[in-house]
Parts: sequence; C-alpha cells; structure tokens
Amino acid sequence: MKHLLDQVNLVFEPGEFAVIFGTSGSGKSTLLDALNGRRPATGGQVLYNGTDLYASFDLFRAAIGYVPQQDIVHRKIRVSRALYYTARLRLPPDTIDEEIEAHIHRVLDKVGLAEKADLPIDTPAPLSGGQLKRVSLAVELVANPNILFLDEVTSGLDAGTDKRMMRLFADLARDQKTVICVTHTLENIDVCNLVVLLHRGRLVYFGPPGEAPGYFGVVRLAEVYELLESEPAEHWAEKFLASPQHETFVAARLSPDSGVRGAATPAHAPAPPRRRWFDWSQTGILMRRYADLILADKRNLAILLLQAPLIAAVMGMVFDTSGPLIARARAEGQVAFMLVLSAIWFGCLNSAREVVKELPVYLRERSVSLGIGPYLTSKVVPLALLAAFQCVVLLAVVSAMVSLPGSFLDRTIALFLAAMGATAMGLAVSAFVDTNDKAVAIVPILLIPQVILSDAVVHLGDAGRAFAKATMVSFWSLDAMKATLSREVLDAKDPMGELLVPRSGEFSFDLGMVAVLGSVFLFVAWLGLKLKDRRG
Repeated sequence: MKHLLDQVNLVFEPGEFAVIFGTSGSGKSTLLDALNGRRPATGGQVLYNGTDLYASFDLFRAAIGYVPQQDIVHRKIRVSRALYYTARLRLPPDTIDEEIEAHIHRVLDKVGLAEKADLPIDTPAPLSGGQLKRVSLAVELVANPNILFLDEVTSGLDAGTDKRMMRLFADLARDQKTVICVTHTLENIDVCNLVVLLHRGRLVYFGPPGEAPGYFGVVRLAEVYELLESEPAEHWAEKFLASPQHETFVAARLSPDSGVRGAATPAHAPAPPRRRWFDWSQTGILMRRYADLILADKRNLAILLLQAPLIAAVMGMVFDTSGPLIARARAEGQVAFMLVLSAIWFGCLNSAREVVKELPVYLRERSVSLGIGPYLTSKVVPLALLAAFQCVVLLAVVSAMVSLPGSFLDRTIALFLAAMGATAMGLAVSAFVDTNDKAVAIVPILLIPQVILSDAVVHLGDAGRAFAKATMVSFWSLDAMKATLSREVLDAKDPMGELLVPRSGEFSFDLGMVAVLGSVFLFVAWLGLKLKDRRG
C-alpha cells in the first residue's frame, strides 16, 4: 500500500487563513478532502471542536463550505437566482424570502459582484474567470459556513485576479471563518496566516509564510520546490518535528492546556438530524430551478420544441396510407414504427446529458443535503411535460397529413410512455458517465438496438425476441401502437398468408411492460447516482 499522507498533524483555529501547497503529487487535495470529510483518511482523526468529524459527519454538513476546482454553478441563470436556489436548499426551511434576498445581497457585496446580481452568468457578456470563481464562492457563502475549503480556485487566473481573490479569502477569515486553500501560485501567499507545505505525503512545514524562506534557507519561497527534491521526504519531516514552528503551531496547540482539544471526543456524539425518505420541498425547489434553466436557454428550448413538428412534417410528406389494403397496412405499420422510434429518440436525447452536464453542482449539493429521490423527480417531471408536448405535436401533425384511422388518445398514451421509458434510459446513461462526450457516445449504442430489435426491421428469432421483450422499450411500444390500428389492417395478410402487422400482446399489457422497463431504467439511474456518492 502507498501512503498518500503520513503523520500529518495540524491545528487550525477560528479566523485563520491557511494555504496548502507543495510539490506535485504531494497530497494537497487529498489532505483537503480528508479535512473536509469528502475522502476520509484511513487512519487518525479529524476533530471539529473536539468531535470526530468522520463519526458525526452529518452534524457538520451545513457548517462546511467547499469550492472545488470545477465551477459549482449553472451558467444559464442569473447570478442572484443561482444563489437563491442554493439558499433555499441549504438554509433552514423557515427562512423567508426577504431574509434570503437580504443575505444574497450581503454575500454578493462581499465578493464584489453586487452589480452583476441580475445578469445571467454567461450571457450576454460572460463573466471573467475571476468573477465566475467568485460566483462559485458566493454559492458556498450563502449557506454561511464556519469553515471554508478551497481547492485550487485561483488556478488559471492572471496575477492581478489571483491577488484580489487571495485578499478576499483573507477578508473572509477576518469574519471568523476558517479558510483553508490549496494553491500552486505563491506570489500572494503573504496575505495568509499560515502555510502548510507537503512533500510526498509528509508535512515538512507549518507556520507563518514570512518565516518559511528563512526556515529553508532560500530567498524566494518558490525556490523551496527544487530544494525539497534534494533530500528524502523523511529528512524534511524530521527537521520540521524538531523546529520551533512545530513546537509553536502544532505541539503547543495540541497540548491539554491549549483548549484546542477542549472537550474530548464525546463517547456518544449527538444524533444527526434525521432525513426524510423523500423531501417534497427539495423537489419543488429543484423543479423551479430546472424550469428556470430550460427557459433561460431559449435557443435550446426552441430546438426542443421544433423537433416534433419538423420530424412530423417529413413523415407526412413521405408516407401515403391510401390504396389497396395490403399497401395501406404496410404503410400504417411503417408510420406506427416511425412514430414510436421518434418518441424514443426524443426522450433519450432530451435526458442523456441532464445529470452529467451539472455533475459538479450535483456532487456538491449531494454532499450537503440533496436527496437522490427529489433530484431524479425534479428531472422526470419537467422532462415528462416536454415529452408530452413533443408526442402530442408529433402525432397531431402526422395525423393531419396522413390518413391514420384509430384512437388519437390511445396513440398519445403509447407514444408518451415510449418517450418516458427512453427518458429514464437517458437518465440512466447520464447518471453513470462523467463527461458529456461519453454520454453522447453511449446514446447510439442504446438507440440503434431499439431499431433492430423492435420486430419491425427484421423478423426476430426466438432468442432475439426473448431479449427484445426483456430489454427493448421499442418492442412493447410498437406493439401497443399496432393495437391502435383498424381491425381491417390488423387482419390483413400477405399472399403467403402471414399477417402484415403481427402483434405480440394486448394494448394494456404492452403499456405495462413499457412502464416496467422505464421503472427499471429509473432504478439504474438511481443506482448510478448512489455510486457517485463513493466516488465524489
């Protein structure tokens, strides 16, 4: 086994701003995640006011702020609305809107974004890199955490912006928030109270930044990287253990008289607040935010709304259901197949990127209080409304252009369930991947079999039919759509005596099977999100 961190002893006090830096691969982010509970250490303890963090993590969820390297904010909505939804999710439920609005104004003023409050984050003029980082910071500050962890949030910023950000972190510490930041840039490190220097998983310095160059015998602190590589990590760790800085900032703070350990870890930590199995309030807030995001991206919304009428118009121009019975039966069967296939493609494409595109936001909110059930429900309901619109428009336009006797309502129900089964399939894909590109790459792998195994393109053998029945939304959806055709068409046979529109089951049974498959895919999506708890 490899020790990513070994024998690291630190004490941070309220109101201190500490910076973690070190050589590449020294364990900086690992230490940060061990301190905030995202990746608990396999040995040792992290005590918050004498209470074991890992044993009582739920007690500290709301008190810990964390800004990862990725932006934890949706870019399409206004800055103030992004903070509003976070406040609604993370502040006490009895907080009224007036209090939230006043709090948002104070936070934006503190991070210097008060004038950007009513502007969308990336349109019409995108925020700069530094402003975007400040929005992510504001999203955490709106929950009013006691301790704030920052993982390389100044990476990629110019020197001036880096300096302003570091001063902002120092100002936050002066408000009695403990701020711990991982950084690679050392130009503005003098504004912090303490620096933590790691080398190959060992603590080699912990103390004021102004004393570090003299401690290592270098002129500029940046020169310490090359110096550290000249000796084994154990050499520098042992040197620090014998140093005055270790005595002052570690040993003295850990002594029984220092008050840092104050109350020993309770034998029985207070019970964490119980979570409800399903939070309707969260669901409502998330649905409002999702609707806000959909409406904010007007170009994408227009594409979604125009898909159905455009595809339907093409189908109406191509298909002709007039003529002899045999020709009419084949044409109506083809129309039914294309309607089902279109609904499935709409549903899957609508949802295949809905989770992964906001993965950093989801993981951050999930680590605090977000429930998987409310999150999935907040996706399913708006996507269901979109699917219903697309299916109704698709069927209405095709029916207006092509003679297709039968129940419009039954066909709408069959198409809607097909679209929702595919929507659940897309959510399952989105829940298991970690990039948009992977989601896009997997979608054809799922959709093309829906064509091949629908029992419309090729005649399936026993094995193929059994597999299709067990896995394919298209198989049961198409069978349900066939049931809506006229009895004359369903009874029509070719010259060989074979039915032109063969069926496998009854209409209600077909719909039930589509619902079952959709439920299975939703469970898979839930499982994918649950697995992200361990990785995230």
